This record gives sequence, structure tokens and C-alpha cells, in this order.
Amino acid sequence: MKKIVILMMMMFLSGSILLSASPQDQQDLYIKAVSEKDPGLKIQLLKQYEQLYGETGDKYLKFIYLQLAETLFQVKNYQEAIRYGEKTLASGEIAPTNRLTLFYTLANSYHTSQKDLEKAFQYAGSMIELAQWVIDKAKTSDLSDLEKEKLDQFIETYQKYYIAPGYRLQAMVLSSRAGQDVNAVKEAAGKAVEAYKADKSENSSRLAFSLAGELFKQNNLDDAIGVAESIFDESNPNEQFAGFLGTLYYRKGDKDKAVQYFELAYKADRKMKTAITIGQLVYKKDIDKGLQYFADAFILSNSDENSKAYQYLRELYYNNKAKALAPGKQDMGFKEIIQAAKVRLGSQ
Repeated sequence: MKKIVILMMMMFLSGSILLSASPQDQQDLYIKAVSEKDPGLKIQLLKQYEQLYGETGDKYLKFIYLQLAETLFQVKNYQEAIRYGEKTLASGEIAPTNRLTLFYTLANSYHTSQKDLEKAFQYAGSMIELAQWVIDKAKTSDLSDLEKEKLDQFIETYQKYYIAPGYRLQAMVLSSRAGQDVNAVKEAAGKAVEAYKADKSENSSRLAFSLAGELFKQNNLDDAIGVAESIFDESNPNEQFAGFLGTLYYRKGDKDKAVQYFELAYKADRKMKTAITIGQLVYKKDIDKGLQYFADAFILSNSDENSKAYQYLRELYYNNKAKALAPGKQDMGFKEIIQAAKVRLGSQ
């Protein structure tokens, strides 16, 4: 009998606790949970809310799940981020901005954890499509003049934070399973190019050039050139990328295009090796240009007379350019070429 009384008292007390959880208490907990800045404490509060109201069909639950997914992703608990992210998707209609964040969380959680790369690819695709839909909708909306001024910034933000990352993630997924399948590498490179078009970032350009490098390794020169040139900024050349394009064209047998890119590489970063390469490519067609680059390479070698640059310079000058001159004039001309290189390179 005493056990029955104790059990009834416990049931009464637990019922009293539930009854005491007023709508105000529920609202206060919700506000406290979603506004908490510390990720660890925030997760505790969000899970407390889920425990108390998860079975009630509460209208705020989908936002609790969303916040849990985002915060768990923030602390790199990818498995739980996936669980709550997909729980959010199943909980009802979600505003486009929240859905975008959710797709970002799920795509990156699946990719980083390597749990399911196909789902990572699909969620990245959903993120790209939804972000583009939001952009298109903004473009066709009736906007005030002030809002129109902010439209470009709005579009740039969505391209930078959703579209470009989505394409990069898809490119990485395709690349990771491409192996020796050249078509898969081409598809991955195409995604990387789309990412670069969206944000013009170094992350996107380096990924695209890396994939162009994979095409080069497979001797697919035309596709490698197409990828590399589509993202190469000639007005602000990257020395490494320009040199890569020069190498591609040289391998293809187009020396003029190779020289064009090697000269852009040299313009971006004056390196001895690049100067020698250009000299070797041009001296038969333009001996003075060849001498200029070999002289530059010699100065860049710290005027090392044992360097290849010096050997090339002397050979080309004394045995070709100045072969018919008297020894005195030969030496004078040679010194003038070296002095001109010092002036060009500011090393007087």
C-alpha cells in the first residue's frame, strides 16, 4: 500500500512539473536558447527545449532543429548536424534563406565527414538552385532606387556564400571519384570554372587550375587550356598560372602563345628560370630579345658567371650577334647588354 501511495505521489509531482511549464516559460526558454552565443551552452538549451516540447507539435520546433543543425556544424559534430538538418527538412515549410543555410550545413557536413558524397553533391546542387532562384526573384522584383543600388551587393553575397561554395564542393566530389576517367575530371573542372565565375576568388581559381593540371597529366591539352584560360586574369596575371599556360602551349607546339604566357609570368614575378625559358624560345626568331632575356637571367643569378644564363648569353652574343665585330667592340657591346639588364631590373 505504501508503495502505491509513493508511486501516486511521484506521478502527481511529475504532472505538476509539466503543468508548471507555462507558455511564458516555454517562450523564455526558446528566446534564451536561440540568442545564446556560446555554442556549447546553446546546444544544451536547444536540446532542453526539444526534450520538453518535442512531442507537443510545437510551432517553434523546426527552428530549434535548424539552430541545432547549424550550431552542431559549427562545433564540427557533423553526424549530429546531419541528423538535425534532415529533421528540419522533414518538419515543414522553411523560408528560403533558412533552407539555404540548411543545404549549406548538410552539404558540407556530408562532405567533410565523408559519410555520403552523393548526398553532399545533391545538397550542394539544391543550394545552388535555390540561391539562383532567390537571385532571379530579386532581379524581377519592384525595387526602389535605393534597393536597386543594393541589388548588386545582394547578388554578390549569394554568389559568394552559396553558389560558388556549392560548385566547389561538387567539383571536389567529382574529382575525388574521377580516377582516370577524363570525362569526370572535365566535369569537375567545369564546376570549378562555374565557381570562379560566381566569386572570382583564389579558392575557385586554384581548384580550377588544379583540375586543369589533372587534364594535363592525362595529355588532354585542349581541355586543360580551355579551363585555365577561362579563369586567367591577363590584367593581373598570376605567375604560377601564366607559367602553367605557357607550358601547356609549349607542349602543344605553339611557341608564340607559350612565349606570350611566359612573358606574363615574368611580368608578375621576375624569375631567372622563366627568363631563360623565354630566351630559349625566342632567340632564333629575335636574337636581340633572346639576348635581353638571357642578360636578365644572368643578373637574376646574382651575376654568376658559372650560371647557364651567362653561358647562353656569351654563346649567343659572341658566336652569333657580334661574330663579325672586332674583339674590342665585341666586349664593349657585351658590357652594354649587361648594363641595360641591370637598369631594367633596378640592380645597378
